[in-house]
Amino acid sequence: MTEELQVLWSLHELDERIVNLTAELKRYPGEKKALEDRRATDRARLEAHKQQVHELQLRHRQVERDVEALQVEERKFQSQLPMVRRNEEYQALLDEISDRKAKRSERETDVLVMMDEEQRLQSERPGLERALKTTEGEAAERLQAIEAEEQKERDQVLGLEAQRRALLERLAPAMRTRYERIHGSREGRAVVPIVKGSCGGCFRGQPPQALQEARRGDRALTCDGCGRLLVWPPEGV
Repeated sequence: MTEELQVLWSLHELDERIVNLTAELKRYPGEKKALEDRRATDRARLEAHKQQVHELQLRHRQVERDVEALQVEERKFQSQLPMVRRNEEYQALLDEISDRKAKRSERETDVLVMMDEEQRLQSERPGLERALKTTEGEAAERLQAIEAEEQKERDQVLGLEAQRRALLERLAPAMRTRYERIHGSREGRAVVPIVKGSCGGCFRGQPPQALQEARRGDRALTCDGCGRLLVWPPEGV
């Protein structure tokens, strides 16, 4: 294998590592978003619960005011009874009093129902708060781990890129230009091995004569299918 082919093979190995690490890095934003979404969901659930309690308490106070207002009206009509002389007026007052009592009874029942509902909701709140605390703790811990993993892999990519640039300097200008053009158009994979007589990039079968040339290790070949540089893998690989 010529020195040029050795450099190209080393570039292939570096590129594979860089491509794989870059693919790994792409999963972190999604994982971070999933953690943030889970945390936001639990927060929203707790806030919705608080809002539900708040609205129930407002309705509760309004119904209690309604009960008080009905009691006031009931007492007013009762205070008028001794002053009434005509039977029809007396009966009309009794009807008003009966109406206010019935309405007050209904509203008092509503108050009891609301109190039960409020008590139920208040009993649920600690569980929601614990769930949010657990989610936030787990999310913070995982996010910290992700940041560390992500930074580690970014540093590895930077190191590998530095090695790649150093290797490129060992290629002749024409080959370097050719490699970089393919590298940019083929998602970072410019050099691929010949695998079972086929291109390791697009899996297109290669002509027997081309395979013989590649096996001799005299020069890099070009795949007619994808345009990548083809190298016969060194012995032991």
